[in-house]
Amino acid sequence: LALRDCCGDVVADANAGDENVATDGALVVGVDLAESEVKHATKRGIERGYSVPNRLRFLRGDVETLEEAFGKANVPMGNEFDVCISNGAFCLVTDKEKAFRNVFKALKSGGRMAISTTTIVSDRLDPSFEWPVCMRMFAALESLKPMCEEIGFRNVEILDADSPMEGMEIPEEALMDDKVEEKEGKSDGGSGKTRFKIHGKYVDQFAFLENMDMDELCKVVTVYGEKP
Repeated sequence: LALRDCCGDVVADANAGDENVATDGALVVGVDLAESEVKHATKRGIERGYSVPNRLRFLRGDVETLEEAFGKANVPMGNEFDVCISNGAFCLVTDKEKAFRNVFKALKSGGRMAISTTTIVSDRLDPSFEWPVCMRMFAALESLKPMCEEIGFRNVEILDADSPMEGMEIPEEALMDDKVEEKEGKSDGGSGKTRFKIHGKYVDQFAFLENMDMDELCKVVTVYGEKP
């Protein structure tokens, strides 16, 4: 979201530690679960010359208990924001409906959200496999639109982010990192290293993922909606 296109807006960013935020005329409040990310984002904002905390501020908090985080910082939340954005934070949120309800509560009438998250394409994962916890926490793709409409959002769209999952789990440069284990078999560019989906102590437990197409299982989408 280019904030320069919404000058004067009040913007809430869930997952602030991983966002590049511009504040051209906007008031931005970022929220992140990790204190280290809040400190990092605050430091970066100061270094880039933004007005911290008058126009840009970061809070430690959980999107499932958003009002608590705002309350501790004495920042009003209800019906305050023109835009709510998030990139990836909703993937591992336990109660997706509660998180979206908090976004709805934070928005002004006419406000809009853009929530990027990874989803499971089918309504359920094959129970014969022991899936990684992260995948078990992804929302079912088909559940998002009716959930948001039930909450009260209008003009809800589930937009394909066109971000393939297959082959993206380990960046190419990570192959040269000594933390990535060597593995016999297929080589990558003659380096003697192999890109594989699960590494470290879970490589054997989730080895079955090697034979699965992640793009058939998962899809990254942006959930857009407007508050009436």
